[in-house]
Amino acid sequence: MNLVLLTHEREVDRPTNTGLLALNTFPQWCRRIIWSRVSPDLALIELISSHKAAVLFPRPKLLCLSEGRCDADGKGEPVSMENTQAQRYLEHMPDTLIILDATWQEARKMMRQSPYLKAADKFALTEQEDSGFTLRRNQIEGGLCTIECIIGLLELKNKHQEVELLTQVFHDFQASRQSG
Repeated sequence: MNLVLLTHEREVDRPTNTGLLALNTFPQWCRRIIWSRVSPDLALIELISSHKAAVLFPRPKLLCLSEGRCDADGKGEPVSMENTQAQRYLEHMPDTLIILDATWQEARKMMRQSPYLKAADKFALTEQEDSGFTLRRNQIEGGLCTIECIIGLLELKNKHQEVELLTQVFHDFQASRQSG
């Protein structure tokens, strides 16, 4: 599994950015690209065009099929998947997933202003708990922060050691920010 954090420029310096936790913990399969409306990353566009990558939309108990039935906000016609269908989909999941690393408002703007992201294949988490992220206001219902999305993907891939490590790093991160 490879992850690309397509990061809004304002997110890079935010002390509450959780994407950095994955970048620091697993640099071998997690990398960051700074999003630009006017100068998009050409290698990323090629990856998306070749259908070797999908954009992650965290949606509870739904899976967006790669035929692009989800719109820019991850809405549209996602379908509920049976276990066998979900397993089959996971087996054909792209090697690379793109996570929009930004506030929810910025992420929607990134999707709206990036035709290549709108056209990209979409993937959504099938099962998820409510977010435990407490460091930002104005969280959307059912929305996860970047590190929670990554932990969810690792759980789908049965990467138990990585899940435990990132979960602990996330808990430590929140505790240090809340006490400091």
